Amino acid sequence: MSNSLNDLIVSIVAYVTEHDGYVTKTKLLKLLYLFDVEFYRAHGETFTGFDWKYFHLGPWTREFDPILTDLINRGKIVEQVAQRSDYDTKFLHTPDDPRPKSPFDNFKDQTILVSLLNVWGPSTTGEILDHVYFRTEPMEHGIRNELLDFSRVAPQPPATYKKTAASKTPGEIKALRRAFDRKVAERAQPIFAFTKPNYDEEFLAAMEKLDTSERL
Repeated sequence: MSNSLNDLIVSIVAYVTEHDGYVTKTKLLKLLYLFDVEFYRAHGETFTGFDWKYFHLGPWTREFDPILTDLINRGKIVEQVAQRSDYDTKFLHTPDDPRPKSPFDNFKDQTILVSLLNVWGPSTTGEILDHVYFRTEPMEHGIRNELLDFSRVAPQPPATYKKTAASKTPGEIKALRRAFDRKVAERAQPIFAFTKPNYDEEFLAAMEKLDTSERL
């Protein structure tokens, strides 16, 4: 079992809970999937090495459960049952001490993880499921009950453009900006229209069940 993978899982749980979010087993699994997508975007391979599959609630892998169970049994992650007796949801958090070890030895990968968790850590499981189900490349092109194809993930965007010295005079630049502003103001139609996702019955039923079990 990879120590770096264990460190990643513990770090995700610690970071989300320390920033006032909650973590359940389902949410943790989807956050791992999202990290694998972004890691693949940067490196051309997943970090976990999991065989991700298109299952009932999107990406799933049988390799996840044994790892999480081992971390709980060793006290690296603590599992707590919801306070209300009519819900059986279990929330995950890490012991107060010691601080979890970083799974990375470079700033780039650490930034990928922190950026992802800053966006999705505070989100509900339902919001994350909606995103991974309809807006990540492996799932968009996935086939139910088949392995997901991460080669569909678009490569990392090119490096940030660096501004060079302008070849036009300040007056010319102002005139161009005014012309540009006029064109923008004249645009009456959006560049593209958002197409509402086509939710199938299985997804809607699963989401309703999930909302019921995780509502506090």
